Amino acid sequence: MQSLAKKYQLDWKIQILDRLLNRSQSIELLSPEALRQRNETTRPAVINWLKHGRKRKLPKISNQWVVGRHGKIPIRLYSPSLNPHLPCIVFFHGGGWVTGNLDTHDAFCRQIAYQSGALILSVAYRLAPKFPYPTPLEDCYDVTQWAAQNAEALGAAPQQLMVMGDSAGGNLAAAVCLMARDLNGPTLQRQILLYPALDGTLNHPSMDQYADAPVLTKPAMEHFVNQYAKLPADIQSPYFSPLLAEDLSQLPPALMITVAYDPLRDEGQAYGQRLQQASVPTQITDYPGMVHGFLSFPRFCSGAKLAWAEITQYLQAAVSPNCSPTESLNPLAKSPPD
Repeated sequence: MQSLAKKYQLDWKIQILDRLLNRSQSIELLSPEALRQRNETTRPAVINWLKHGRKRKLPKISNQWVVGRHGKIPIRLYSPSLNPHLPCIVFFHGGGWVTGNLDTHDAFCRQIAYQSGALILSVAYRLAPKFPYPTPLEDCYDVTQWAAQNAEALGAAPQQLMVMGDSAGGNLAAAVCLMARDLNGPTLQRQILLYPALDGTLNHPSMDQYADAPVLTKPAMEHFVNQYAKLPADIQSPYFSPLLAEDLSQLPPALMITVAYDPLRDEGQAYGQRLQQASVPTQITDYPGMVHGFLSFPRFCSGAKLAWAEITQYLQAAVSPNCSPTESLNPLAKSPPD
């Protein structure tokens, strides 16, 4: 049987990452509780440093609660500056809607705040299968509404509210944008979608082409979708599968990042292209040689540095009147023609 390294032409650092991540049982064979214990257990600082890179120091980080329709929702605020009127990014973590919390993406959120200069509001939404669709999404939407209503008190600029998410979090960010459009608010300036899951039918060619790719596999995605969906019919909802929405017009401008070796690649590309066709300014970048979740593993994934630079530039352009959001430092970026 051909090795993954040869099949996908993985560089040696990603090969090491793949071995580290595959030392334990496959995701789809674990119960939600066992998966959370594996992913959310606190590790020694040196292990976190090796896997996720430097944990940036910021002037202020605070935890609090937001009360949504389902009860209290923990959030964490990352302030890169004590100045008022900062751009605000509501961030939704990945983890297949089943795992993840404020701590699993702490280094990630610190990095976004440090590089972009934006206030980051990270959301610990309720998780499936105990809380299946639409509860996690409703938590995310409720916190986004709360952020818009309390922007001044948070030290944020109300007109510079954005959403961002990785993987399942990217799904939630895209769905929150659809809800905000359909439910008349809040107004969102940008959406940043990082290798998102956008179609629960899992019917795109890359799902089979990269079914056994490092980090995320097709069996794992099937498991996650089954855990998130309360009923099979849920998968057809555009708020569950944003790519299935009939109308993608009047949505916030988007940055779409996909990677070469990822079962989710094609649906991310398709969503970005449909946004462009709907006249939504959308920047699409596909990172060759990279794997799902590569931004979380900067010491192993050579493309992470360039991707972080692209995200930073995009966010800075969003709040600067002198820079177009489709001007990218990244030569891989694809924007619609003039």
